[in-house]
Amino acid sequence: MGQLEDLRAFVQIVELESIGKAADQAGVAKSAMSRKLRLLEERMQTALIVRTTRQWSLTEAGRQYYERGLSVLAAYDEFEADVRNDDHQLAGEIRLSVPLYFGQLALTEPLLTFSEVHPEVHLNVDYNDRIVDLLAEHLDFVVRITTLQDSSLIARRLCNTEHLVCASPDYLKKSASIVTPEDLKKHRILQYGHTKRPKWKFVAGKGKEQSVSLKAALNSHDGSFLVAAAVKGLGVCRVPDFLARDPLHNGALVEVLGDYKLPGEGVHMVYPASRHMPQRTRQLMDSLIDHFDCT
Repeated sequence: MGQLEDLRAFVQIVELESIGKAADQAGVAKSAMSRKLRLLEERMQTALIVRTTRQWSLTEAGRQYYERGLSVLAAYDEFEADVRNDDHQLAGEIRLSVPLYFGQLALTEPLLTFSEVHPEVHLNVDYNDRIVDLLAEHLDFVVRITTLQDSSLIARRLCNTEHLVCASPDYLKKSASIVTPEDLKKHRILQYGHTKRPKWKFVAGKGKEQSVSLKAALNSHDGSFLVAAAVKGLGVCRVPDFLARDPLHNGALVEVLGDYKLPGEGVHMVYPASRHMPQRTRQLMDSLIDHFDCT
């Protein structure tokens, strides 16, 4: 049990980046927490943390010990809960990262519902479009809208997204008709990303692929900005369906080229293959899958 307590102390020190803060959280003296760390390093026969007056960092051995230690503690805590037969009362922290707009529009409701049902679970949700390192940032899982390539990760499909080509009714009344992808060459193109001469790929009804080279009239890495520009009548945008859903529903935008499909992407919940998954994390992922299956 002493070794398990030392591991918990080390995890606290790493996550709080302070021996003093870890001591306060554990309700012990700072000297006692320092002694735990020193004895742990002596037992491991290697330095786990590099400490100076101005800097604090994990050694490679310390990083590995921390990452594997998280799995050990999670497994032990879940085992203990099973023995006590109280695993129905989920508790503990779940750290996850979700895409900004997809998270806001599609995940906020089910995440808040889960939090309401399980008040002892501490959700720590990062709404951000950046690519994150699950292990380095100590995340339980992330939601990604992309083609998965990292074989060290396990993915569970949440749903699929499609891209839609949209414009405002006023813009379409004043502009040339759009019947085929080639007709887009006559229009102002609102392009996601920095490419000023994009190629939009389409798939016709019989599965035939078609690419059309266009000239962007406006560029942005913010999909919601492109939707707002299209609503203003500034041109034609190509955006994910979850961004276009509301303006399409209220008539601010109209879908064009509905007989053609643009390559879509899967939305996946991704987590490390090497890490033990606590019951609380598994239930959250299950609840998100159930939510999308019902919508």
